[in-house]
Amino acid sequence: MITLNLVQGSIEWLAARMELFGASEAPSMMNDSKFMSRNELLKLKFTGKAKPVSAHLQKIYDKGHATEEMARPIVEAKIDEELYPVTGQLENSKIMASFDGLTMMEDTAFEHKLYNATLAENVRNNVLEMHYVWQLEQQLLVSGAEKVIFVTSDGTEDNYESMEYFSTPERREALIAGWAQFEKDLAEYQPEVKKEMVTAKKEKSLPLITFDVTGTEITSN
Repeated sequence: MITLNLVQGSIEWLAARMELFGASEAPSMMNDSKFMSRNELLKLKFTGKAKPVSAHLQKIYDKGHATEEMARPIVEAKIDEELYPVTGQLENSKIMASFDGLTMMEDTAFEHKLYNATLAENVRNNVLEMHYVWQLEQQLLVSGAEKVIFVTSDGTEDNYESMEYFSTPERREALIAGWAQFEKDLAEYQPEVKKEMVTAKKEKSLPLITFDVTGTEITSN
């Protein structure tokens, strides 16, 4: 892994994410994202223009970052190792990953998601939707780590569930092939032609003209 000297959330980090293929974008590339389709990701990478983040969504992001910071020491205590936030890139590729935490030996990664009941139940059952799986799969590909400790919490141990995720050869192969195809599609990408909608202007209605013929006289309104 090539370690990128970037602070997560910084302008430089955002610029690198636009040029490279991030782990959080892997679900979209594989068309398994809850939030963005593959076509939307292609358009984003082509234009370099992301949609503005609403105030409501920014609050969710801020809460997610805050709870992640609170959860990291909990995980560190459980594994008896320190975790360092870091961003890395797979050698000879555009594939990158940002880690909520990585051990010094880079053999264990940490990924945190804001607590919700459905996700917590899945984690307890040691299963995950593919929306989460592809991000973890890419983190393991980039780092070479053995496993990811996946956590959903509100930053406390009262609402905290965790599981270990391990890569599978089939998923890794599909991920690598998926990004290779995505890169080809991006090179050939053509934006959709927007059709201009033309509507006829509504004319002001005129009064109906009537005629009355009486003998040789013609009268009208």
